[in-house]
Amino acid sequence: MNNDKSIYACYEEIKQREINELKEAVQKMGGSYIFPENERPYILCNFDEGPVDMCVGSVAIERLSGLEYVTIYDKDGQQICFSDIEYGHIMSVTESIPVRKFTDRPFHISSLSREDLEQKGFDTSDVDDKTMEKLASKLGDDYCEQLFWISLEIIAESMGIPKKSKK
Repeated sequence: MNNDKSIYACYEEIKQREINELKEAVQKMGGSYIFPENERPYILCNFDEGPVDMCVGSVAIERLSGLEYVTIYDKDGQQICFSDIEYGHIMSVTESIPVRKFTDRPFHISSLSREDLEQKGFDTSDVDDKTMEKLASKLGDDYCEQLFWISLEIIAESMGIPKKSKK
């Protein structure tokens, strides 16, 4: 920040940076985020009648005339104007949005232990690790051949994961 600027100009720069960081967080959530009722952040707003703590219900990216804007809504769905929000309080909204991670690592869906065999009545006292690895591999192959792909599609669709559009 420039030392020649007024403190008000510096605060406005900080507020704009807060808005930009909020917009980035909302974009990472797919363009909107509704806070769970027990995790809603509160922000201080200054109105003509005085300061008020506002409960934030959601945030969204709005598009108007080809431009994108981030918008904050209270728990009743009423828009909260950024000009009413006290400096430093937009960050509490940004920090309340969960961080979404996207990695290329595989997600393991099952494991096998000797206890699993014992629960089905097998004696595992002489079953070595190599035998367990071979059994796990065969179970994995069987699952992929019979259920995995069908179950994957059904469960992903039930969770609302969209399919790519065919071009």
